[in-house]
Amino acid sequence: MPRARVLLIGLDDTDNATSRGTGFLARSLAAECGRRGLAPLGVTRHQFLVDPRIPYTSHNSGACVAIDAAGSPDAAAFVPDFVAARAAPGADPAVCIAPAAVVPPEVTAFGRDAACRVIEMAEALELAQRAGLALRPLGGSGLGVIGALASVGLRVEGESGRFIDLPGLRELPRRVTLEALARLGIRVQTSEARRTPAATDACETLGWLRPRLAGGEPVLPVEWSIEHDAWVPVDRKHAKP
Repeated sequence: MPRARVLLIGLDDTDNATSRGTGFLARSLAAECGRRGLAPLGVTRHQFLVDPRIPYTSHNSGACVAIDAAGSPDAAAFVPDFVAARAAPGADPAVCIAPAAVVPPEVTAFGRDAACRVIEMAEALELAQRAGLALRPLGGSGLGVIGALASVGLRVEGESGRFIDLPGLRELPRRVTLEALARLGIRVQTSEARRTPAATDACETLGWLRPRLAGGEPVLPVEWSIEHDAWVPVDRKHAKP
């Protein structure tokens, strides 16, 4: 997809301790974009610094929705109201809406910084203003502006994050061929020296498939499992304690 057609929507701090997370709202937003004729290109989750000085609900992560909107921010004019209406009570939601082609390197650097240092709201708001990006607090303290802007920056860079949704990803059966993954745009990667993945090989998803964002595309690291007689994802869902 040419970058000039891609519109990015970053969002963060839309949940509270008992509600569904920001990732769920991001997937709902992607579905709504699809209903409005704006083709969803995937939803990514981006991890930021976990530190006691930072107020966050669970894991301090943001999300970014990418859509094919011919690069027009006007296509997402409904997004702030959509997110504000669905944010949990007591949340501090915000959204950042930006054509991928105009996101400057400074915003990507900001996203990287958000993963390793404490950032104040003023820094995010000032950077967005200088870059000419639409960054809007939607309630509460508006603290979500930090993660919303950082998510856009990391999505543009294409090297940090995980796909929590792709068209067709959540409809996959538990066991699929690598060819079926390729049709969704997922590139399989392995460090196995004695076996090379083939299109007809099976992948046992273990009921959870979340490709990494690497090189600007969905990449699934896998390893061969004798038990399953198939490739299995290196990244697996861990049971909650």
